[in-house]
Amino acid sequence: MSDVNVLVVFYSRYGTAEQLGLAAGVGAIQARANIRLRRVADLADPKTIEATPAWKENLDRMNRDYVAPRPADPLWADVIVLATPENSSVEIETYCASLRSIGAMAGKIAAPLATASGESALRPIYAAAACVGMIVAPARIDSADPITAAREFGQRVTRMARALKSVGVQSSVGG
Repeated sequence: MSDVNVLVVFYSRYGTAEQLGLAAGVGAIQARANIRLRRVADLADPKTIEATPAWKENLDRMNRDYVAPRPADPLWADVIVLATPENSSVEIETYCASLRSIGAMAGKIAAPLATASGESALRPIYAAAACVGMIVAPARIDSADPITAAREFGQRVTRMARALKSVGVQSSVGG
């Protein structure tokens, strides 16, 4: 069975998208993938963040718990899970757009997730990932239990990556 590397990149202000990313990472582990967890930085200015105590408190915690994605991370990955809050995909969209400058993303799977019914947050991420040559795997967004759905999604995209690697689609990328 081919090793599959899953990079979980999330943007979260209050921890909800973080939970989705973690659940997808657990699913990937359950499907026998190697994972890395990364949080993209806030694009908001410090004054805006300071004005919201819950945001500041969660940001301080997440900055202790996670590092930002590094250039080697997407090159290592076969799958990049992209978790975002339903109302702010700009950080994840910007991260996707930056992947073009890092290296070849063709054949890698982009697995976008959004909290609640974040279809409008997912569309720009789908487009940004597709524009850098990634295969976009849409998540089910109509689940009553988003954590379970994210875990199952992590399992599903890991199996997809393994299948693609077994037929050579990802043989020269990410592994």
